[in-house]
Amino acid sequence: MGLLDYYRQFDDLDEEVINRGLRERRAKERALALERVPTIDLSSSEWPDFPNSEIVNASIAAARGRVNGYPDRHATAVRELVSERHGVQPEQVVVGNGAAELLQLATMILLERGELVSPWPSYPLYPLMAQRAGGRPVPVEPSAAAIRAAVNDRTRIVTICNPNDPTGTYMASGELAELIGSLPEHVHVLLDEAYVQFQDVEDEDACLRLVDAFPRLLVFRTFSKIYGLSGLRAGYVVGSTASADVLTALAPALGISVLTQAGMAQALKIGDREIERRRSLVIEQRTRFLRALHDLPVDAPDSQANFVWLHASGLTGAQLTGALEKAGVIVAPGGPLGADDHVRASIRGAAATDRLLSALAAATTA
Repeated sequence: MGLLDYYRQFDDLDEEVINRGLRERRAKERALALERVPTIDLSSSEWPDFPNSEIVNASIAAARGRVNGYPDRHATAVRELVSERHGVQPEQVVVGNGAAELLQLATMILLERGELVSPWPSYPLYPLMAQRAGGRPVPVEPSAAAIRAAVNDRTRIVTICNPNDPTGTYMASGELAELIGSLPEHVHVLLDEAYVQFQDVEDEDACLRLVDAFPRLLVFRTFSKIYGLSGLRAGYVVGSTASADVLTALAPALGISVLTQAGMAQALKIGDREIERRRSLVIEQRTRFLRALHDLPVDAPDSQANFVWLHASGLTGAQLTGALEKAGVIVAPGGPLGADDHVRASIRGAAATDRLLSALAAATTA
């Protein structure tokens, strides 16, 4: 059939028929486009969005103006801002290259080839920290009673992630104080508060303020989660004035980079409004998500973090991960995090909550 013959076949067709055909074709194209929804990745725990441009610009300006010189190894400006925020003395604050590095260094200093007790499942770095320090990790059930029962003459450190990664559970300051007060004098407590801004149980600094009463408590904070500054490797530790020797040993010998110091300082100066927005968003969507689970064969503990720890009846963690991925949602399988029958999924905005609930419904009813 030639080109002219092709077009002549439409000569007798009514215009409305042609338009109807075009509309049907466009409707099919739109339906196909909706089916091709991009995969959403809910497997990580850091904040997915860029920080305020002024924070990024502060680091860029520092690089342009000071990258050829050594940084202030004491990070004086950042320590003063942190101390003001928490109502402590600058001498009680050490700034480092991320909370994880400070935690590892504290373990190297304090463990003395002894035992590190930690609730499990929890942050996978903790057993590695103990092994790297030549000590022995001791995982226990996630309760104050289990921690107390595991502590003995060989125990040197108790490490608690609060809220806990990956379960999202939270130990309130009263229970924590009771636990620390019951531990022997030779045991230090490393409190990892990477996700503390997401909890709504009590004041953000309720546990941190315990350092004044307990010299063996060290509290670690990070800029990698709600602040969204993972790439800068920024964190700090707060301790008692009576822990001066340990804090001095934790301080990086040559400090942290000028880029990191500039970004941290600017985030502390202007970041509160955005931090509150992110916190409120997570609390709202976390509450909504956990309530919606009542209609699904899926269990989760009450989370106080920006993620949920999910178990689907009749499915292993790997099976649930695979089923969710088929529905376009990527989550973190629970095996590497301490439980083969669970998955961890991040809490984001309303659209992400919709996608996760829809994918869970599809995965558990297939």
